[in-house]
Amino acid sequence: MTGTTTDDSGLRRERTRRLTGTRRDPGREWVRFGAVMMVVLGAFAVVEGVIALAAPATYVTVDGEVLALDLDVWGWTHLVLGALVLATGVSLVRDADAPWARIMGVTVVGLGMLVQLLWLPAAPIWSMIVIALDVLVLAALLGLGDDTAATPR
Repeated sequence: MTGTTTDDSGLRRERTRRLTGTRRDPGREWVRFGAVMMVVLGAFAVVEGVIALAAPATYVTVDGEVLALDLDVWGWTHLVLGALVLATGVSLVRDADAPWARIMGVTVVGLGMLVQLLWLPAAPIWSMIVIALDVLVLAALLGLGDDTAATPR
């Protein structure tokens, strides 16, 4: 009986899809996934920046510096870049087809990867996790592995 209910709901969805002409676009879904990840990563970066500004003893540094920059500079860098990633992610969640938002997303996520690479001495494990997630976001935004995502709509 359980299989019948699942089959019926699947048939109903397919019938509705045919009548309304709507189909899921895998490319758009990947962009939305990347956008949601950008919102999460941007929020984490903002928190990371606030922590660097408010509680600098949290991070491993040499005389309060990471790569010859004061923790305040790193804190503001994470804060501003995180806010940009978050805002761009929200824009992409609203409209996954906006080419300007995808270009901006690739740009800010790429910059975020560079910042995390430079931030590696202060928080090595966290930086590697964020870099890996940033690679996943870039793949989603660029539509790697999906020809429909790479074409403009």
